[in-house]
Amino acid sequence: MYYLLFTFYLVIGCISITKIPFIKKAGLGSRLVLMLFLIKIAAGVLIGWMSQHFYPQGNDYWGLNDAGWKEYHLMLTDPELFFKDIFVSRYENGYAGFFNSVGYWNDLKNTLIGKLLGVCNIFSGGKYYINSLFFNFAGFFGPVALYRVFSKIYTQQKWPVIIGCFLLPSTLYFSSGIHKDLIVFTLLGIYSYALYFSVNDRLKVGYIILLCVSLLALLFIRNFVVIAILPASVAFIICSRIKWNPLIIFAAVYTIAFLLIGSLQLAKPSFQPLNIIIHKQQDFFELPVASSQVETHVLEPTIQSFVRNAPQAIDHSFLQPYIWETPTKFLFPLAIELCLYELCFLLMLVQYKKIISLPGSFLLFGVLISFSMLIFTGYIVPNTGSIVRYRSLYLPFLITPLLCSLFAKSSKKKSY
Repeated sequence: MYYLLFTFYLVIGCISITKIPFIKKAGLGSRLVLMLFLIKIAAGVLIGWMSQHFYPQGNDYWGLNDAGWKEYHLMLTDPELFFKDIFVSRYENGYAGFFNSVGYWNDLKNTLIGKLLGVCNIFSGGKYYINSLFFNFAGFFGPVALYRVFSKIYTQQKWPVIIGCFLLPSTLYFSSGIHKDLIVFTLLGIYSYALYFSVNDRLKVGYIILLCVSLLALLFIRNFVVIAILPASVAFIICSRIKWNPLIIFAAVYTIAFLLIGSLQLAKPSFQPLNIIIHKQQDFFELPVASSQVETHVLEPTIQSFVRNAPQAIDHSFLQPYIWETPTKFLFPLAIELCLYELCFLLMLVQYKKIISLPGSFLLFGVLISFSMLIFTGYIVPNTGSIVRYRSLYLPFLITPLLCSLFAKSSKKKSY
């Protein structure tokens, strides 16, 4: 019965995914859309199977599914509490500590995912792989949204864009599990789509709704992403209004942002943004030592400490795992993947004068969000396994332009 139900929903999903206007407008064609969708579903099954067989003692994917089953029973027995429970804090500090790793706001993301799974369980009976199918059906809109943006920028490079948006191995794998990573990646794609087309097409009510909903959802699911998004979005919008070099505009916006933060800290000494990052790092240090643990320097609440530790943060977030230092066999394929990206980057540098013009505003938008989140991850996370997972969500913003640059023709230089 389980397999029959999964097959039934899969067939319904395959029929529906090719008929949704948002996906049809991507111009991929029904067969290709179906192939990409099935690959994503397969990745969802794979990560579920891997996490169950190699981490049977407990993992986030199956743990969230179990929490969804409890929420399902709560919904049946006490539907009022099912909804009211979202807004209840069980901590002494109430609703304080928005950026804390322990507290109401940190729990909210798992609470919301659990509630969503509770609703899915009406149709799935709590079966993990059916819930995975539901989540990946919704999650498919993220890479499609990114594809619609990049295909407008790189009109002559269909397959590099497809690979960058849909088929990067670590992104595909980690954004296909029942986890907040799938939701964050989907929201990032939708937000990027709405921002790009509201600026380059015309401002529509639909774009405004998508921007507000995706930004608010990101704030609840992974609030630090919103901090990275805001200055990049402001700079991107200014670029559309003022026809200056995007590099100058982005540099100016980020400089002003840092000066405002510094001024606020001087005016109100209790405002200590660096302490938020330090506390996040300390929370990671208090977790059990992982098999992929890496030596990480303890941060101090000074600019000098952050500058001094920046090379290590960059090394951890951009360069590890090294292929000769993989602590577990599961990291080895991810190390090979990273080596391939590094090779592509070197090839791009060799061909730089032939194929690349000045980076455009959307490319800078994606690169700066990615760099902000990766350097933040490098500062606070002391194990390679988690770093690889966090990094995977931002790779399309970095690797898609890289692949398109490699396959670009010198006669078709463009800046976006």
